[in-house]
Amino acid sequence: MRKSIALVVAFSLASVTTAAFAADKENISSCVAARKQVETALAGQTNDAARAEQKAGLEFCNSGLYHQGMEHYAKALELAGNKS
Repeated sequence: MRKSIALVVAFSLASVTTAAFAADKENISSCVAARKQVETALAGQTNDAARAEQKAGLEFCNSGLYHQGMEHYAKALELAGNKS
């Protein structure tokens, strides 16, 4: 019985740790890289919609909401014509 409880607890902790690691895939480093990529893609463009997405990405990343920031950076790249 004790072994069963210990296994359930160990499995639960492993699941929580894995979920936390997966959620932390996007971080400040990925935001900085995406920001630089967007800046390069927008160089010389007057694309107001893409610049608004870029600004939103920066604000979310600066607030620690990296996933949302990366979504805005991806949209900015799309609007700038960069599909990668």
